[in-house]
Amino acid sequence: MIASIASLGAAHCCSLTLKQLVPSHSHLSRVRGSRTSFLQSVDIQQAFKWPDDSQKSAAAIRCGDVQLTDAVRIHSEGKREYGRVVAVDCRASRSPSAAESSVNVDDFVEIGIVAETHGVYGELRIRSSTDFPEERFETPGTRWIKKMRMGKPSITEVELIEGRETIGKQTSWLVRLKGVDTLEKASEFQGATMLIRADERPVSLEEDEDYIPDLLGMDVVIQETKETIGTIVDVHNSGASDLLRVQLTKPIRGKDVRIWIPFVKEIVPVVDISSNRVEISPPDGLLDLNVPKEGPSRKESLKMERKRKAILSAIRKRLRALGQTHVLEGLSIGEESQRQSLMDQLMSIDFGLFQQALLNAPSPLSTNSITGELQPPPTVPQANWADFETWSPTSKDNDTARWWYKGLQLVADGEVAVIVLAGGQATRLGPDSPPVKGMLELDLPERKSLFEIQADRLLLVQELAAQVYPEAAPQIPWIVLTSDATDVSTRSFFEKKEYFGLKESQVWFVKQDSLPCVDYKEGNAILLESPWKLAVAPTGNGGLFSALHAQNITDRLSEEGVQYVQVYSVDNALVRVGDPVFFGYAHEQKADVGVKVVKRTSSDEAVGVVCLQKNNEQNLHSEHEGTQIEDISESDETEEGDERLAINIHGNSISSHYRVLEYNEMPDALRTAKEGDDLVYQAAHICVNLFSVDYLKTLADKKLELGFHSALKRIRCMKKDESGEWTTYTPDQPNGVKLERFIFDAFKYCDSEEVALLEVNRNEEFAPIKNAVGPGIADTAETALDMTLALRNRSMSTAAESDQDGDNHNLSLLRAYIFGK
Repeated sequence: MIASIASLGAAHCCSLTLKQLVPSHSHLSRVRGSRTSFLQSVDIQQAFKWPDDSQKSAAAIRCGDVQLTDAVRIHSEGKREYGRVVAVDCRASRSPSAAESSVNVDDFVEIGIVAETHGVYGELRIRSSTDFPEERFETPGTRWIKKMRMGKPSITEVELIEGRETIGKQTSWLVRLKGVDTLEKASEFQGATMLIRADERPVSLEEDEDYIPDLLGMDVVIQETKETIGTIVDVHNSGASDLLRVQLTKPIRGKDVRIWIPFVKEIVPVVDISSNRVEISPPDGLLDLNVPKEGPSRKESLKMERKRKAILSAIRKRLRALGQTHVLEGLSIGEESQRQSLMDQLMSIDFGLFQQALLNAPSPLSTNSITGELQPPPTVPQANWADFETWSPTSKDNDTARWWYKGLQLVADGEVAVIVLAGGQATRLGPDSPPVKGMLELDLPERKSLFEIQADRLLLVQELAAQVYPEAAPQIPWIVLTSDATDVSTRSFFEKKEYFGLKESQVWFVKQDSLPCVDYKEGNAILLESPWKLAVAPTGNGGLFSALHAQNITDRLSEEGVQYVQVYSVDNALVRVGDPVFFGYAHEQKADVGVKVVKRTSSDEAVGVVCLQKNNEQNLHSEHEGTQIEDISESDETEEGDERLAINIHGNSISSHYRVLEYNEMPDALRTAKEGDDLVYQAAHICVNLFSVDYLKTLADKKLELGFHSALKRIRCMKKDESGEWTTYTPDQPNGVKLERFIFDAFKYCDSEEVALLEVNRNEEFAPIKNAVGPGIADTAETALDMTLALRNRSMSTAAESDQDGDNHNLSLLRAYIFGK
């Protein structure tokens, strides 16, 4: 929905027309979700169009805090028929006892704050901020109340009946307002500001008196040099005299600075209201008095040192329990900057999570046992784009077309977002590769990075949605998951490229956790890049969920009305970013999880395989139920695998769930099983998934945390040789373990009935870049480029054959999205 009733909150009485040419049951989702408790009533005139186009009818609804519903009419034979909204006219008003009008906040002066209610008959306690309290709070007449609504000031006229002064710890006034005669009514004003009109102030003041609002915003000028040094931002009464709070024009050491200047004639000899300036003649040293000294004060330094020692003591204790004290050697050697760098890194690592990962991750050389009965997925629907030239919003019998237009509606309504998994470095792609995979450029005619190619598709989806829903101006949030190794480079790249034409506000960066890498031969000892730096690695694509929760991204998505999030890996050159078909299909299936798959090309293809796991009685009562993580100092036992209790997000046991078996953990019997000429397990996972925001929120539950996996890698590191010297070690065989979570492990908490698998064409949507270019090497930038160019060539051939685009801009955009142009 382009606007909502909540947006009417700042006006006394206004009208808003919401036009929506969409199917029934979806058009008012934003209105239903709006908070309307501050409205006394909402008059809504809905014009409905019935499916048979035979007539139009109207219905008037009055509602306060109620749910809005679609129109329905019942034929004589009892058949129900739903109408769809073609226009909604909203007229909102608040309580008639407190009239509002269009007013300018600058036309008023604050005289007090409503601190609290008093008694049960509607009295208000006012904290005065005026020099004329008796006149303002004891004399009946018109006053004004300012509240903040939807982040904007709203000013309401009220009538003061009477008031009286009360003496206590702080002098205040008790007042009564007309029509406010109960505690409930009075409570609505708590925290508000009481105002009078600026023209009601006394015209004449004593000599050398000024109104505080007139001083705010005035320039502060050195009388002798005529240099403007700042602006008055506040006035404070210190008892003996007033103090001017001045915001200096020039930052000091990169920081904005505010200083105090006594408001006395000797220091502020000139106050020129008409020129909006004051002139000051400060004594030597006054302007430097409040300027913060460079570096921390002695008190701050001592406090920081105590905190540092306490943290270091806690880290030492934790590392001793883990048997990892060798990483502390760097704190006693080298330069201060190196020691501080190590300290900073140690403080940034979640060693509790590291301990949990060591306990739960299976050995990289172990064979993962599979409990429960495995089956191939049932028949998987296919996305078929072949006849896209004939698609229209009324294409009901064509599944893909129907999903497409439903997805565009979700885009137009602001109910979708996209996450790109971009935490991995490009080290495997060769010595000339960029620091981040998404920065890798493909040698297309226009030569673009993967990030730019994906941004182009996101822009196309937004434009396509706006073509179908002209009143929409969608901005799909693009969430970029980074890591310690890629965060700075990725942010800088986006800034340099001006966010590839997207709005900066719609690109959100989220950094995932990193954990130390360990030596799998030497008791899981943490590997060191140098004596002052631990070898760390991102927690895998499954670290997405904890990162979204920790950085409040899931809540932010929910607050903005997003229902579904597509998640994909950055190294897929053909990924259809923001795919409306995927969104529309998942919505139709009422799915919490969506999974795109392609058919495996051979039994030797190194891809993960999606399968269905039936949970038997033994699996349902796994030994991992209620798992407690023991302290390593007390037990050196580890648990292998991650076959936790099969429960869904509501805590109920489930009969079956989807899982992904990695290529290297598939038993030969499953990997090679055939039925006729086809592989039995043929659904290859391509790391393009979809999650409902509700499901993401439930995954924040500690009971549903994903387990860890061990990935055996070659990791360059430094060790002490026999003579005690630090030596760089470059392995030619895997020597270390990275502790990772996998995104597809989140599938197991979702009943298979709530997971929607969608088969797509490999040649249209899956061109992974995993390896360096070389003869006969698959999944390289070169093979991805070939697939991208081949798809573009298909675009030209289909356009030439159909010759249907003509002036059809929408069809041209759709062709560009499908074929990646």
